[in-house]
Amino acid sequence: MHKFVTNLQAIVTSLGLTEKFNKKELTAEENAAIFDAYNKAHGDGSFLTDKQSWEDQKKKEEDEIAKTLQALAGMTGVSQETAQSADGLAKIVSGVENTQNELKEAKATINKLSSQALSPDPTATVVSTPSVTGPHTETHAFGIEHKFFSTDTRYNQLLIKGRALEEEASKADCATLDQDFTAYTRSLSQRYGELKRLGLIPALKQGSVDYSQLNADTEIGTRQLTIRQDMVIARIVSLPGLAGIFDTVSNIQSGQVITNVLFTDVSQAYQAGEVFKGNVTFLPEKALVDKAMAKVQFEDMTALERAYINYLNREGSDPVKWNLLEWLILQLAVKLNNERLSRSIIGRRVEPVKGKAGHANFASTGVIHRLISYVKNNQLLPFTDEELSDYDVANFGDVVIYFAKKVVARRPADYKSFPIYLNANHKPMFLEWYRNKFGKDTDFKGGEDSKVPYHEIPIKWVPNMGNLKFIFSTPDGNIQLLQNKPGEEYDTKFERHLEEVIAYSYWMEGAGAGFVGPKYKTRAELLAGKGRDQFIFMNWPAIPAAADATTVDVETAELEDLGFLIKTSANTKATALTDIKNAREGVVYLIECGDTAFATKISKADKFSEIASDWVPTAVGEYIEVYFEGGKFYEVERG
Repeated sequence: MHKFVTNLQAIVTSLGLTEKFNKKELTAEENAAIFDAYNKAHGDGSFLTDKQSWEDQKKKEEDEIAKTLQALAGMTGVSQETAQSADGLAKIVSGVENTQNELKEAKATINKLSSQALSPDPTATVVSTPSVTGPHTETHAFGIEHKFFSTDTRYNQLLIKGRALEEEASKADCATLDQDFTAYTRSLSQRYGELKRLGLIPALKQGSVDYSQLNADTEIGTRQLTIRQDMVIARIVSLPGLAGIFDTVSNIQSGQVITNVLFTDVSQAYQAGEVFKGNVTFLPEKALVDKAMAKVQFEDMTALERAYINYLNREGSDPVKWNLLEWLILQLAVKLNNERLSRSIIGRRVEPVKGKAGHANFASTGVIHRLISYVKNNQLLPFTDEELSDYDVANFGDVVIYFAKKVVARRPADYKSFPIYLNANHKPMFLEWYRNKFGKDTDFKGGEDSKVPYHEIPIKWVPNMGNLKFIFSTPDGNIQLLQNKPGEEYDTKFERHLEEVIAYSYWMEGAGAGFVGPKYKTRAELLAGKGRDQFIFMNWPAIPAAADATTVDVETAELEDLGFLIKTSANTKATALTDIKNAREGVVYLIECGDTAFATKISKADKFSEIASDWVPTAVGEYIEVYFEGGKFYEVERG
């Protein structure tokens, strides 16, 4: 089916006009509404362009049918005049069947003879997918007859000639680059969304996407462009990701409420009469996303072209060559992917200072800080046992087992459905502990790192956690990575401003949980609940500040990063924190009051001169969050 027909049917259905459309009873106003909706969905002028393409294809198919009838008439001995009649068509069919039988017999004979001389080499597979990395022609890069690969453009001339062009880029060259880049990235983003919606991303990774629909309905140049875009997307989705660890939920525009339903016990022994038991509580959880962006500025067109030419000289072994636009998209995608993966785990949204670029980790809130936000909201009670706050190779597995026992105590009926999430960077440490604990030969059996010893609780290893010693547990699919449109960050805009070249894109992202647990009014009520009704459990790997300490070091002599949670202790005298030694940029540090005996405070002075005001906690659990930049600490939040 031609894309015009498919798109038109979708528009008609969305407007609720299917019945009137089929009966050809549409009014002029309804026809105009369809026309406007089609152009809005697929681009200005697309209705007339797609309709003309559809009509051209119909005429082409009619011509092909006429040619086929003529050819069949010649093969079967039926005259061309008779071929147009019903009787002649029947004769043609009969003649074709006879021809097919003869061909089958000939093929059987050929197969029998050829099998006597077959080599042991694997049989070559012939596929119908057109080449999209073929030799360049005089008019098109890679021989792809599509406007995007036309040699009339400067960026394709750079690809083909493999060196910087002698003449400077003209205004027309710059305008073409702006226009083509923006159009291509919009199309690429839409194709990514389409593949995601149809569940074809796994097939794309395996190189098994079915392009038969494109064979029939798409001009060869456009078909090749689509497959070429799929090659770009395949490179992007082959980058490291979090699939299999956390689910991704789309269509979250600014915040979506997920209503959780929790029942108390309802079963009881039978007795007559109205003896009721049980209740239900609705717990709305809000899935929050933040708006993020990428804005990259290149010095000028020449600098951008030089970087691209250097890539061509360096990547000679890459079987796929990319033109300037595809190359730029891939370079940005790799960087965006790496930053987003890190941010999805340890990111913490920090509102930007107007006119000042912010750290990548501050664009949105990831899993770890989202869990901490539930603690702040008196909704999640962490395990604050000292035994769970730290581990090393000597006791890693023992700590995990102890954590598992605490989960089992609170969820005795369904604890096996609560996987335990550990830092992937610490997997070697866990295996070393396992071998020391159970013997060196056990590592030949496999699976030592897949389940908690003595328990049937799965282990999931989370990347991008640095050296954080966070341990948490929750049902599969409960923690979700959130976004608005799949591939939205790859819809990059491109423009020239004076001598500069700018690329930019916007998207939404975040992290959240579907079920957390009841929200208590006070911390005291949270503590009294002991986490019995929670759907998430986590440790609290806080760095303890020594009694009377005025500084806290978040790094060991071995350069081990101890994390960003700091807990003050009971002091013997008035104490003020003046510095967090070895603080890193891009990290939000949470300082928590651990004791009210001469509670450690922070004065608005020296390195902390940029916080809103003095921090003077009066109760255990009060906190302040700060980040380090340019030698100063800036306040994010307190509570």
